[in-house]
Amino acid sequence: MKKNLLKLLICPICRKDNLKLIKIRKSNNIEIREGEVQCKYCNEKFQISEGILNLLLNPNKDVLCEQKGWERLKKAVKNTDKLMLSLPDACGEHKKYWKGQAENFHHIYSELNLKGDEVTLDLGAGRCWSTRFFSRRGCYSIAQDILIPKYVGLLTSDIYIYKEKIYFERICDAMEKIPFKDSIFDLVFMAATLHHSTDISITLKEIFRILKPKGRFVLINEPVKGIFRSEDNNNPEIEAGINENSYRLSKYLKELKKSSFDYKLEFWLGGNNKITSFIDMKLQKILPNRCIDNLLWRPLKYIQLLFFDGVLNLIAVKGKQ
Repeated sequence: MKKNLLKLLICPICRKDNLKLIKIRKSNNIEIREGEVQCKYCNEKFQISEGILNLLLNPNKDVLCEQKGWERLKKAVKNTDKLMLSLPDACGEHKKYWKGQAENFHHIYSELNLKGDEVTLDLGAGRCWSTRFFSRRGCYSIAQDILIPKYVGLLTSDIYIYKEKIYFERICDAMEKIPFKDSIFDLVFMAATLHHSTDISITLKEIFRILKPKGRFVLINEPVKGIFRSEDNNNPEIEAGINENSYRLSKYLKELKKSSFDYKLEFWLGGNNKITSFIDMKLQKILPNRCIDNLLWRPLKYIQLLFFDGVLNLIAVKGKQ
């Protein structure tokens, strides 16, 4: 963590902007690695450990369940630095699993046309693979997640910071009470994360609050529950105890409107449903570039999201309340 980060933060306990660095135990030429931060208003103290500022005090049962679940899942997969550096395209046996997620990310990222001077938050960043793309572009980037362990959480950031020679901040906290001042960010990004919130209404209101006027909220690879949704059989995340909430398209769009977001869906087929995956595969042979014919892809995407499993991709803009 660098000291300048504190200028953007509010105390997660009292919600005042009185956080001060009171102790540095260890630092290097990049950042403060070990230290302590205190709120001068409520006197609560927060620890900096391995460069990560931990603002998550007294996590609720949902957060604890999520943390334990991902720790179990981490042990079930052979993770390596090489794999983390290859994301989202992945390598070896992981390429097939990540294929759709990588396609969505590269498409949406290209649509953002970042200048490089934006302040960005990767909310629910997990392994931080996506955060580093914003940092590479020159943005002032921050990753936030409830997970810390390497290969599933924020500690994975050290791989990118030291091997790719980039930098971004890391904060541990929940998405329902984001610890930033109002109107800070040009862009808030979430990849396959919003459904882990037990209340997406609260999370979207928080995102709206921290965005600058006309700031953008980007959502990719967000699973949507269709009317004919297939069962989540053999889902390793659910089996591990991770909070996998299922929301319908109408729920997402309703809450976005309620939070005063203007949004545009980015149409992209694919997912775990056998029917839509088959259609997707066949159509790609006819129209390799999915975005060429919106007259075809747009209604197909709506059909998929309404009736079958699918993933939601959108770019929303902070409108007037």
